[in-house]
Amino acid sequence: MKRLFKFNVILFVIASFVAMGAIPSMAGENYKALYQKTIKTNDGIRHQIKVVKKKLTKAGYKKNKTAAGIMSDANDQIKYANEVRAKAEKLAKKGKYKAAYLWAYQEFQYLVKAVVKLNVINNLITSQPK
Repeated sequence: MKRLFKFNVILFVIASFVAMGAIPSMAGENYKALYQKTIKTNDGIRHQIKVVKKKLTKAGYKKNKTAAGIMSDANDQIKYANEVRAKAEKLAKKGKYKAAYLWAYQEFQYLVKAVVKLNVINNLITSQPK
């Protein structure tokens, strides 16, 4: 009986999150709109990455060997994001918006990895005594 109660509570919590929009239900979603929204988000992240990279270059991250290594990895993540973006755009041109959305979301994940690495570099640079 306890297990059944726990199971029902878990189902209720999941249903509540879906109803509130915290977990999007993909049934009947407009993938073209999701694709466009994700691309817009990715473009915003890309802009912020450029701003932060300029700031870190100005701060001289290359002087710190660890920071330079992390920047190399962040650049790799951005390169992967570019490759995935090309796949998403190609699929969108064909009208395959579900697949294009999934690739755009993969691009988002690569960009987030790059942002995390840039934040680590920023913390390394700003926490060093001058």
